[in-house]
Amino acid sequence: MHTRTFAILAAVAAAAASAELAAPAQPNQHGDAQEGHSFALEACTGCHIVAADQPFKPIYAGDIPPPDFKDIANKSGVTAASLIHYLDTLPTIPKDSHMANADLTPEQTRDVVAYIISLRAKP
Repeated sequence: MHTRTFAILAAVAAAAASAELAAPAQPNQHGDAQEGHSFALEACTGCHIVAADQPFKPIYAGDIPPPDFKDIANKSGVTAASLIHYLDTLPTIPKDSHMANADLTPEQTRDVVAYIISLRAKP
């Protein structure tokens, strides 16, 4: 009887452990500004001024330079939701916008948006 009870308990414990390992980690729904800063320094500095500590100036060759992240953060009407929508709906080949779809993961988008929002001027 003890052997059967032990086997059942072992099976339940193994199932619980494997379910825990298989469950994906829940991403931060609001994004991580620090992760967004790090990612943006790698991915966005070719065109935008992301931060004062970026390693080089943007090399954008168009007529109108893209806005600095700080300017985006302080633009009237800009919200985290509007930035997420904008980044998620960019076309692969831009027509009216100079920015192409960066093909960011949802987590990367949330992180970059959290970083941009963190740059807002404090009242």
